[in-house]
Amino acid sequence: MLFENLSSPQVGALCDTCPVGVAVATAPGRCVGTLFRSYAEATLARPLAPYGSPEREQIFWATWAQHDLPEEHWHIGPVGVEPGFQGRGIGGQIMRQLCDSFDEARRIAWLETDKDMNVRFYEAVGFEVVERTSILDVPTWFMRRDPVRN
Repeated sequence: MLFENLSSPQVGALCDTCPVGVAVATAPGRCVGTLFRSYAEATLARPLAPYGSPEREQIFWATWAQHDLPEEHWHIGPVGVEPGFQGRGIGGQIMRQLCDSFDEARRIAWLETDKDMNVRFYEAVGFEVVERTSILDVPTWFMRRDPVRN
């Protein structure tokens, strides 16, 4: 069963009454990239914090902020399917439904991922890699999806 709330875009899959998958989007101006933009340069200029320090997480946020789209966009994430339900097409179905709502409203979607297998997953629903970088030795892909005209 799928549900959707377009005022705060989110699509999910249920098994009986239990959620097993979700795809959520953050409205323009509310994602980490936008909110952290003014701190990004200073954060990245600091000496690298030791392992275990919460400051290391800020390096990811700052890098995402530096790569965030300057134009209005909806930031995708989280997206996930319970492990026991993966491989059944649930993730693709909820992402297609979310992307259909973006197409209808002419919204640009944006995301980042750190897994190669996720890149292929997102490409299958129309996202394109804009840039690939490494953050603290973690590969990171920035991906964009422009609305499809029907």
